Amino acid sequence: MIEAVLLDMDGTLIEFNYNYVSARRLIIAKLVEMGVEESILSESKPAPVNVEDAVMFMRRKGFSEEELRILRRKAYEVVEPMELEAASNPVLRKGVSDLLSWLMDNGVKTAVCTNNCSTACEIVLRKTRLKRFFTHVLTRDDVERLKPFPDIIIKACEKLCVPPEKTVYVGDSPIDITAARSARVKPIGIVSSLCNAEKLKNAGAELVVSSMDELKEQLKRIIRVSPLER
Repeated sequence: MIEAVLLDMDGTLIEFNYNYVSARRLIIAKLVEMGVEESILSESKPAPVNVEDAVMFMRRKGFSEEELRILRRKAYEVVEPMELEAASNPVLRKGVSDLLSWLMDNGVKTAVCTNNCSTACEIVLRKTRLKRFFTHVLTRDDVERLKPFPDIIIKACEKLCVPPEKTVYVGDSPIDITAARSARVKPIGIVSSLCNAEKLKNAGAELVVSSMDELKEQLKRIIRVSPLER
């Protein structure tokens, strides 16, 4: 039975209102400015993949691990103003509070796993009054490699003391699904303005839902709940 549910933030807990195309361009420009060969970078790749390709490139040029950590930090710093602007007016997806209350009432552990910076995440959770539902909130400030790499999901499982095979990850993009599969947790896709059901299925989602109400019904099948809740 599932004991923990991990959730993405943008597009999953709140409506997606972040210009990720512009963010990719800003990150690529910053990486090139720092000496990365532009030919190894692409706007068709997720920003974290570009960053890790840049890390490998600069490692071959002799950068120390500390210098590579600085490269990562500076690359993501350029998009923080965009993240903070998006966080200033978050719109909660319908049914989120009801789902999280149900999970809490049934003793299911929950955590947020987002590629956003911690400041933006804190603002969103405070403004939407969701913070009380989560014992752990993990952001890009907690790991070096971001989704689609599995690091943040693996770390969340460790924090919650729940093995991956008893964990679900819910996200609205292919990078969420890829990260979940790599971490060996059950990937569930939720349709958003960013991504349709077909893309989520093609990425490897075991289940795809269109709403929080549908997600709750699916989770009832794999989470042990009281007879009254059924």
